Amino acid sequence: MYKNAKPLFLITETPMHVGSGSDLGIVDLPIQRERHTNFPKIEASSLKGALREAFESAFKFEATHDNRLKVHRAFGYDKDGVLTKDKDKVKDFFGEDTQFSGALSLTDARLLLFPVKSLYGVFAWVTCPRVIKKFISDLALADIKPEFANVDFNDKENINKTTSKAEIINGRKVYLEEFVFTDITQDTANGNVDKVAKWLKDNLFGATDTSYWATKMEKDIIILDDKDFRDFVTLTTEVITRTKINNATGTVQDRALFSEEYLPAESVMYSVAMFADEFRANSDKLDANGVKDFFGKGLTANKNIVQIGGNATLGKGIVRTKFISKLTNGKEEK
Repeated sequence: MYKNAKPLFLITETPMHVGSGSDLGIVDLPIQRERHTNFPKIEASSLKGALREAFESAFKFEATHDNRLKVHRAFGYDKDGVLTKDKDKVKDFFGEDTQFSGALSLTDARLLLFPVKSLYGVFAWVTCPRVIKKFISDLALADIKPEFANVDFNDKENINKTTSKAEIINGRKVYLEEFVFTDITQDTANGNVDKVAKWLKDNLFGATDTSYWATKMEKDIIILDDKDFRDFVTLTTEVITRTKINNATGTVQDRALFSEEYLPAESVMYSVAMFADEFRANSDKLDANGVKDFFGKGLTANKNIVQIGGNATLGKGIVRTKFISKLTNGKEEK
């Protein structure tokens, strides 16, 4: 069905709330999480809807209607989303052929790196063997096999390791939040953590990038045990208490206090974008490569910035995207 797949990375620039509805737990409005791991995620429907809105906004004022039509062709036809100025053109183009699936598919966005406050180095990105192995498995959908693909990250030699250039380590200790992790070592023996860090740095920022964020990603990643990682992503997200002010009295409105959970800024997530030939019955269809090229064009038109989740008017959910259509060696993946 889908002939082409590429990874799409999401780096949160501001805290992001992609909600799962109200809850009876400690937090009134929690974020979306995987049921079996409790790791934060973004449902594919939420991600795809945010991207579609960004694409429609980017091409809204273009003189021609070609790209606005391609939004329907790639994401699926949306009658209510057709602009008034395009109605005649859309009718002429699609005719009665409006019942077809979109040619773009997105997987749920999974968490790859989670930022945690550190006594040294300000903060560190933490991950775990379970996350890395799933990441490798998802990259395989795009026919990408990184050099760390065959590493057993569950091996004790690869747990509680930082990159060899890390500045967050003091002796053999790392201080994360109020916890002290002892016997933490830098990955100088086999370089497996370095391989992960370098691949991410090269493909998210560029092999020659020496900026602060690129350099930090190459040196401040820690692989923790799965259980420790689960505890951090469960207990150290941002929880904000909000309330409503009564306009008449200028005081807090009764029973209007609630708490809201956010995935912190600098979190790194990824999804896999999959592309198929256009499903319309007409002969002038976009092929899978054409859909992929349009997807990259739409992200570029938005300067690779997308707003995802709630509270957009509060500046929340600003996400920088990185669509990996080519690896840093310039070789086009199949």
